[in-house]
Order: sequence, then structure tokens, then C-alpha cells
Amino acid sequence: MDPSSTPTLNVTETVEVIQETTVDLLTIAWKAGLGALIGLAVVFVVLRILRAMGGRRLLYAELARFGRTAGYVAGALTGAYGGAQVAVMGQERNSTHQIVLHTLLIAVILAATWLAASTTRALETTVVKTMRSSSDVGRSNRVTTQAQILRRVVEVIVIALGLVGAIMTFPGAYVAMGSLFASAGLVSVIAGLAARSTLSNVFAGVQLATTDAIRVGDVVVAGTEQGTIEEITLAYVVLRTGDERRIVLPSSYFTENAFENWSRGGTQVIGTLDLELDWRAPIAALRVELARIVAASTIWDGRQASLEVADAVGGTLSVRISLSGKDPGDVGALKTHVREGLVTWLQREAPYALPRTRVEVEQVEVTHDPEPEQVARMAEELIARQRSEAGPDDEGEESGETGASGPEERPALPAHLRAVSKGRSLLRRARRGGLGPR
Repeated sequence: MDPSSTPTLNVTETVEVIQETTVDLLTIAWKAGLGALIGLAVVFVVLRILRAMGGRRLLYAELARFGRTAGYVAGALTGAYGGAQVAVMGQERNSTHQIVLHTLLIAVILAATWLAASTTRALETTVVKTMRSSSDVGRSNRVTTQAQILRRVVEVIVIALGLVGAIMTFPGAYVAMGSLFASAGLVSVIAGLAARSTLSNVFAGVQLATTDAIRVGDVVVAGTEQGTIEEITLAYVVLRTGDERRIVLPSSYFTENAFENWSRGGTQVIGTLDLELDWRAPIAALRVELARIVAASTIWDGRQASLEVADAVGGTLSVRISLSGKDPGDVGALKTHVREGLVTWLQREAPYALPRTRVEVEQVEVTHDPEPEQVARMAEELIARQRSEAGPDDEGEESGETGASGPEERPALPAHLRAVSKGRSLLRRARRGGLGPR
């Protein structure tokens, strides 16, 4: 062979390989496309049949609703895979054929997984709608909760199986799976330690579904929050409060902590409200007015409507009213209605019964002792005044005090000077008698 002709032969062979590959791909493409169209047509017919049968059976209608998109995808991919298999039938499969067929096979497995997961949703919805149409609310909530939990468990299993099936299509996956199973014990221990809180919530969610501790629609008090159970999953529970907040609690909270379930044995509850009134409040008339208000209400269930004096300490009476209703929502509305009605009646018929604050005012005269400086100043004034009136000695002072002029002729002294003067006179007499300090 002439060496100069080698490049020409290589180019020719490359062109031929490209032409063959292109022809093969075009053949596979149009046959796969034809198969996809056939698959879509089959799915369309199946969905039409399910919708027609859905008027008699709810399950068929739900299957058609939830499985429509997944069904079309699965049907198209399955038809395409079948068409590709027909295109390479009878030919020697090269690497291009293997890649195309392997890719389509993985897509078919994933689409089938999606369709199976959609089927579980259709089954759950069918069960829930069937139970909610019954009159037993408690059983309906219980089945709804269990259906939600079981659907999530089955959905996780289906997705895991689909991923494993897609991985197992690779030839080297068998060896990897063998090694994985050999080290499964160690891996499970490590995974359990790493995801301890997550696994505890998952097991708690399964426990809540099987033990029926809480159900969707139950009114519970968790800690300081009160609300209605809106959703229960494997990992968390959604609590809807009265102000439309959503509190997400881990499932393990309801297995590790005490909580109140107001609708565990039924939805009927009893609520209370308190009124602070004056001691002159007409209790008997209030009972009559309460009976009239609840009798005219459409949300009172007729079981209980009582009024009692709960406390009588201080300046007011504490009146407690107990009301019953078919569910917590009705009881809350009834409490508001009764409170407004009684307040209006008290304002109109017995205003003296409204709470008031009594105040008694006393006139108290408070006197204070003079300061030491004031006492000293008053003493100096008294001494100066006595000297000016009594004369040169104490005898004259005493005689002047008992003489003809008499105390009535002396000018009046202020009260504080008279008090000091009296004390000073006694001190002088004590000194004359030899009793005073030396």
C-alpha cells in the first residue's frame, strides 16, 4: 500500500462511519418518535375512559386528574423506547445504539416512578373525600391523618425503588451494590447518628398516625399556643392558630411533651367568660337575661348556659358564665355574643351594677413640732419680753405677776410663748428650792 494514500483512506472511513451513524440515529429517531405518538394516543384513550368512569367511581376521576401529566410523559417515553428497540432490531448494536437505548430506559424508569407516586396521591385523595362525606367527623379526621402519613411513606418507598432501578441499569452498579450491602451495617450506624433528630421525627410521625393521638382538624393547645391541626407529615405538624398563623412543630414534640387535645373525644366544648360587677348587681335578673340571649342564638347547642358568682373579694363581684357549643369556633362566637348582650343590658337596665371605685375623703390636720432653731428663737423672745415687763429682779417679776395689775392687764402672749414661759417659770422655782441642777 502506498503510504501517501493512508490519509485519504482514513478520511473515507470516517465519512462512512459518520454516514452510518447518522442514518442509524435518523432511523432510531423517527421510529422512536412514532412510538412516542402511539404511546401518547394510548394514554389519551385511557384518560378518556377513566374520566368517563369517574362519574360512577371517584377513584377513576382522581387517577385521571393526578396521573394526567405523568401518564403522558410515561406513555411517550415508553413508546419511544419501544420504537428505538424496533429500529435496532436485527442490527449489530454499536456504542451509539447502547447510549440511546440506555438513556431511554432510565427515562422510562423515572417516568414510571413519577406515575406511581401520582397514583398514591390519587388513592389518598379518594379515601379522604370518601370519609369526609360521612357524618362521623372523628373517624373522618382519623382516616385523613392516617392516609396522609401512609401516602408519604409509600411515596418515599416508590421514589427510592425508582432511583435504585435506574442505578441498577448500569453494569458496574452490581459491584457497587455488593460493596454497599457489605458495608451496610457501618453505614447505617453512621447515618443513624448523623440523622438522629430527623429519624426521631419520622418515627414520631408514624407513631402519631398509628396511635391516633392527634388528627387533622383537632383543636389542640401546645405550650402557650392554641390552634387547629392543619397538616401532619412524617417530620412536622402544622398548627393553624385563630389569627391565621401557621406554627410548624416537629412530630417528636407531640410524643415527648404533654399537650391538650380539645376534640379528642368529640368536637363539643364548654367555654367560660368572666364579668366584674358591682356588689349591687342583680344576679337573678342576669340569669334570666342570659337564658334569653342564648335561646335566641343559633350557635348554642342547648347543653349548658349557667351564671355563677365565682368570687366576691374587694370592691367587685366576679361573675362566671359557662357556655357550650358544637365546636370551639361556635363557642368563641357565642362568648362574644353573650358578653355584648349582657353589657348592653346592664348599661340600659342596671347601670348601678357596673363596677365603680369608691373613695372616702377625711379632713386630717397634721401638726409638726417646731425645729430647734425656732424653739431657741422663741425662748429668746420670751426672755426679752419678761425682762421688759417684770422689773429688775425675779421677786418683782413674781409680785408683778400676782399684784394688783393681775394677769388680765398684761398683754396676751402667743401660744408658743406661753408654753415656753410656763416651762421657764417652773425651772426658776425649782432652782430657788434647791432642786435644780448645780
